Amino acid sequence: MNSRYRYIGLWPRLREATLNVEFQIYSKHKERKWKNKMNALTIIYWTRVLLGIVAALICTLLGEATGGINIFNAISIALLVYIVSYYVYKPLFLPKVEKTSKIFTTGVGAYFLTWIVMFGLFFTLMGPTLILTNPAPNTVFSAGETVTIVAKITNQFGNQFSGADVTTNIPNSTIVQLNETSPGIYSATYNITSSDPAGPWQIRVNASINGRYREATIIVHIQNST
Repeated sequence: MNSRYRYIGLWPRLREATLNVEFQIYSKHKERKWKNKMNALTIIYWTRVLLGIVAALICTLLGEATGGINIFNAISIALLVYIVSYYVYKPLFLPKVEKTSKIFTTGVGAYFLTWIVMFGLFFTLMGPTLILTNPAPNTVFSAGETVTIVAKITNQFGNQFSGADVTTNIPNSTIVQLNETSPGIYSATYNITSSDPAGPWQIRVNASINGRYREATIIVHIQNST
């Protein structure tokens, strides 16, 4: 067979092989680009989840350190952390994603959901502590004596909480309001009468502090007058 015709017959096969190679190279390039994009978006997503926890912790610590934080300030802090994350991510991941908007929107729902859940959790766990400083447990009282009930409300930073609603019970089940005598210190007095039942008396103090509830109890004893 004439070599000219043999080469002409091989040409379609060579062309087809070349196209196959080009297609494989293009496919691998697209696959690599897609993987890089997905890896970048995955990193952005999960780090934003972590940032939601960080933002919640910042809001909680700031609130506890200053004696309270309102919801508008907390939302402002969460938004600020999110916006800062965008400007940090932008130079790092812009070459790896198709659109700048992807950097801004990826993980937005997970971030704020995590922030809300963790803020509520931290708000509850790191809240103020209610302590009964008087009377001492197992103190014995007789008719005619006065019981002075003193409660103290502080937090992990040593801040004392003013303006709390603090109440306690007395032997006849009447609720008594404790008055704030100094910042974070609440007290009330009760005179033991002969009609009060003898035996153990559980002093239960309840406090409502910035939407959080705390309770503390001690046992004292009332004895019959002789």
